[in-house]
Amino acid sequence: MEWTTHALSGLTAGYLVTNDWRGAVIGAVASVIPDLDEPKSKFGRPFFFISIPINLLIGHRTFTHSLLFALLMGVIVYPFSPLLSLATTTGIAAHILGDMLTGRVQLLYPLENKVGIKVSRFSYTVIDMFTRAALSVLIALVIWKDIFN
Repeated sequence: MEWTTHALSGLTAGYLVTNDWRGAVIGAVASVIPDLDEPKSKFGRPFFFISIPINLLIGHRTFTHSLLFALLMGVIVYPFSPLLSLATTTGIAAHILGDMLTGRVQLLYPLENKVGIKVSRFSYTVIDMFTRAALSVLIALVIWKDIFN
């Protein structure tokens, strides 16, 4: 998926598990971190000095797209804030789920089995646009609820 869709999914997931806008922001930021393994990604480009070696060593949609990575990042954040740790883990999980809708990931890294749905470029674009629109509506409804409650 595109980085904007990942950010929206992380924002939504972070808010849903924390019921807090700080959790939403952390979820959104965390949701783009898995693409550190892709030097051409929005997140990988500024960190090319990390992104290129990761991509050369393990490839795209492997370790950084695994449950192990999501949990590890949550453990790293936990001492600072258990609530934000949950948002971090959930934001990364939202990214992984999104990529499983439009391709395959090594969910149980280091096992080599890949999980997900292989789709054409056209289907990828349609799924990404639909997901982004649905998440935008969901976020708008949550904001509406918070304003009027």
